[in-house]
Amino acid sequence: MSNSSSLNYTKKIEEINRFIKSFNAKIFFLEIFIVLFGLLGNILVLIVINRRSLKNTSSSVFITYLAIFDISVLLSHGINLARFSETAVFECSLYFFTDLSTFCANWVLVIITIERCVVVYSPFYAKRLCTVSSARRAIYIFFGLSVIAFSINFSIFYDLKAAFKNSTCRIRKNFGLSHRLYQSLLFYIVPALFLLPNIFTIYALCRRTHKLSEASLKNDRNLDMRISDVNSNKKQRQLTIMLVTISLSFYLFTIPGMIMYLIEIYALKSRDINKIKLKFILAQLSVIVLQLNNATNFLFYCFAGHRFRQAAVQTYYGYSALSKTFFHHYILRNKEYGYARAYGHPVSHSAQTALTNRSSTSPYYPRSPYKTSPL
Repeated sequence: MSNSSSLNYTKKIEEINRFIKSFNAKIFFLEIFIVLFGLLGNILVLIVINRRSLKNTSSSVFITYLAIFDISVLLSHGINLARFSETAVFECSLYFFTDLSTFCANWVLVIITIERCVVVYSPFYAKRLCTVSSARRAIYIFFGLSVIAFSINFSIFYDLKAAFKNSTCRIRKNFGLSHRLYQSLLFYIVPALFLLPNIFTIYALCRRTHKLSEASLKNDRNLDMRISDVNSNKKQRQLTIMLVTISLSFYLFTIPGMIMYLIEIYALKSRDINKIKLKFILAQLSVIVLQLNNATNFLFYCFAGHRFRQAAVQTYYGYSALSKTFFHHYILRNKEYGYARAYGHPVSHSAQTALTNRSSTSPYYPRSPYKTSPL
């Protein structure tokens, strides 16, 4: 009787292992695509947001570090897919790095929400509080405290002594459920609650825009000042809409991911083979959906941010012209390529917007059709 039960157990283990290998093979290229697409998108965010027309704001600092943390999350997932090492030290370090990066990426959205609330509800205090230096200081303090907190929590949930003995990094016994709830609350549920004030921020910004527009029409004496206020408010409105859209995308991806993540608890201790398979499928799908939150920010920035979209187009034309110059000079060895532009020969639109130190008012370098102004 014991031999037959052990034989059935062995068959179940083999079937589960075959299922895991088969399912991982099916979604492997999808996961690789998400990682590469997200890395490319976040690198483009770093390039575009640090252009001269966009970078001198506190929001650009937060967007920069959000992209860095998103890159860290995607890199850790890519390293996990590659499986460079199976040692306990490597696994524990990867788990720690992944949790820390995910936590920081999600909570930077909360910091952005607080900053937008200050800008909209108290614009006079925002001029003193929402500066580039204060934004960097806030990020440094936040990251330092996060490293300290996660260093303490990691040793609580993970059995580090057993990891070095058995060469495997595992959560302590009877800590599996508490670790899941801890991650769900701290990484997703609590940040989601803090992001809800974005709704009131949009409402307050619309009311403020309406009041400024009415005031500019009624008071003709201070019309220039009112127009300046309206234009400034328009810039803030565009930036706020762009950042609030990123916060809403957090709900778009984390709510389905969290539902799958929490359903796993139902099948956590089950020995039914179908429930074990379901648990594994939900676990993999939840990882994919949650990582879309880190991989798609560039698309949402372009969709909701008019000035970001303009800067992205300018960056494309600039680097396109730069690559053409490099190709003609160093690949085709055409040293006269640069001089043809200087003497007014016909050039493409991309060459006209090349990154150059020449004046934009030069007759040989027409002004770019894409206007920029600081956020």
